[in-house]
Amino acid sequence: MKIRTDKDILRLLAIGIGMILAGIVLELYVPVFIGGGFILGGAAFTIMVLYIATKPKEEVMEDERSAKVMDRAGHHAFWIVLNLVTILAIADRFHILSVEFQNAYILILFIGIYSFLILRWHYNKKGEKI
Repeated sequence: MKIRTDKDILRLLAIGIGMILAGIVLELYVPVFIGGGFILGGAAFTIMVLYIATKPKEEVMEDERSAKVMDRAGHHAFWIVLNLVTILAIADRFHILSVEFQNAYILILFIGIYSFLILRWHYNKKGEKI
């Protein structure tokens, strides 16, 4: 198994290892779980980069169709989130719902992420009729 060592892979590997080191420093000096998150994220990022480094560069490049699918899914996920925030603001304004956006942001974030993933899957299955 040959691992690529071009500058892109080395830069990403340095970012992953830097995240792990920053997590260790934060874990030592800050009593919150932020350091653990950095360590976990850096480890996952490093593993992902090592997996990508074993593939040829042409295999991981994005083609036009997948770029179009990602663009379209991101566009529609943005409008879903924007409409959700607008509906929640209107409901709060007219006292239909008592919404505090400081407590609802995690729900809005998850709806945006999952709508993006579902739309990306849908447009991949839909094919060239986009």
